[in-house]
Amino acid sequence: MTHLLLLEEAKGNQEELVNIRRRIHKNPGTGFDLSDTLTIVEEELIKLGCEPKRCGKSGIVTTIGNPTGKCFLLRADMDALPIVEETDLAFKSPNGKMHACGHDLHTTMLLGAAKLLKSHEEDLTGLVKLIFQPAEEIMLGASDMIENGCLENPQVDAGMMMHVMPALPLDDGMILISPKGKALSSCDWFEIIVTGKGGHGSTPHTTIDPIVAASNIHLALNEIQSREVATDDFMSLTVGEFHAGTTSNVIPETAELKGTLRTYNDDTRAYVKERMKVIGASIGQAYRCQVEVNFLAGCPTLENDSSLVELANRILPDYIGETKLVPPTALSGGAVQMGSEDFAYFSQKIPTVMSLIAAADSRQSPAYPVHHPSLVLNEDIIPYGSTTYTAIAMEWLKSNK
Repeated sequence: MTHLLLLEEAKGNQEELVNIRRRIHKNPGTGFDLSDTLTIVEEELIKLGCEPKRCGKSGIVTTIGNPTGKCFLLRADMDALPIVEETDLAFKSPNGKMHACGHDLHTTMLLGAAKLLKSHEEDLTGLVKLIFQPAEEIMLGASDMIENGCLENPQVDAGMMMHVMPALPLDDGMILISPKGKALSSCDWFEIIVTGKGGHGSTPHTTIDPIVAASNIHLALNEIQSREVATDDFMSLTVGEFHAGTTSNVIPETAELKGTLRTYNDDTRAYVKERMKVIGASIGQAYRCQVEVNFLAGCPTLENDSSLVELANRILPDYIGETKLVPPTALSGGAVQMGSEDFAYFSQKIPTVMSLIAAADSRQSPAYPVHHPSLVLNEDIIPYGSTTYTAIAMEWLKSNK
C-alpha cells in the first residue's frame, strides 16, 4: 500500500463518519457528563472489534495492534461547552450545550483512525492506545485519566493530539505541526471573592462596599504584567467575569472576579499567583474587606517533543500530500500562542506532539472562531485528520521497534 492510499481509504469512510459526527454534535455533554457521547463512542469501537474500557470519571481507553511492541497514544477530547448553539444546521444541539470547540470532530477523526488502524492491524509494529477524554474545557479530564492509569497497562511511550483550527486563511484539511518545545501556555482559572458589608444605597457610609475594593483589585492585577513582568516574558492575565449585586439601590455583601492566568514560564506563573494573593489581601485591608483568592482548575505548559515534531513533518507529506502540510508560521504569523490545552498533562509525562487541522477557511464567509455560538466546521476535513492520527502512530512505531 502506498502512503496516499491510506488517505483514499479514509475518504471511503467519510459518509459513515459524518453520520457519527452529527450524532455526537446533536447530543453534546459538558465536563464529565457525557453519557450520550460515551454510548456512541463505545458502540462504534465495539463494531470495529475493539474492547473499550472506562477510565476515571468518564474516559474511554482501547488498544489496537501488537502488544509486544512499544505503545503510542492518540487522544481526542469529547466534551462540549455550555453555549446555546446559533447555527442553522439540521443536526444542531437542542440542549443548551454546543460543540463550539470542535471536540465532536476530534472524537470522530479518532474513530476514523481506529477504523484505519484496525484494517491495517497486522502491519503495526507496536500498540496504539486510543484515549477518548472528557472535561478538557474545564481542564480536569486529562489529569483524571492519568491518575486513573490511562498511561499504564500497557505503559505509553509517546503520543499526540489534534485540534481544529478555524477562521484562518488556510484550505480546510491543512495540517500544521506546532513547533518543538513549549507550544501552549499554562493556564490557571481563578476566582477572587471580596466580602464587605451590604446595605442601602442611600447610606453608603453604613456599609463596606465590596465593588469598590473589587474594582481596585481588577485595576491592580492589570499592572502586574505592565510593571512587574519582563516584556519578553509571555503572560496573559484576564478577568472575564465580574459579578456583584442584584439591584441598583443596594450595596451588596460580596463581589466576585473570575478569570485566567496564562504563562510560559513556571517561575513567572508562581510569582504572579503569589502577587495576586498579596494584592487581593492588601487592597482588601485598605478597603476594610475580606478577600479570598482561589486558584481552581488549570494545566501546565504543553511541551512538544523535538523528535516527534521532526518525524511528523517528515512523514506527513507522503500521506496527505505536500500542499496539505503547512509551517507553524501559518498560525497567526508565528506569534506566540497563549491558548492552553489540558493535554499538557500528558506532555509532562511522555514525549508528545500537538497537531492542528484547518477546519473553517476565513476566506469563506462566515468563518467564526472556536467557542462562538455560530461556529460551523467543515466535515470534509475528517479523512485528513484520521489519516494524520494514523500515519504518525504507525511511523513512530516503525521507527521505535
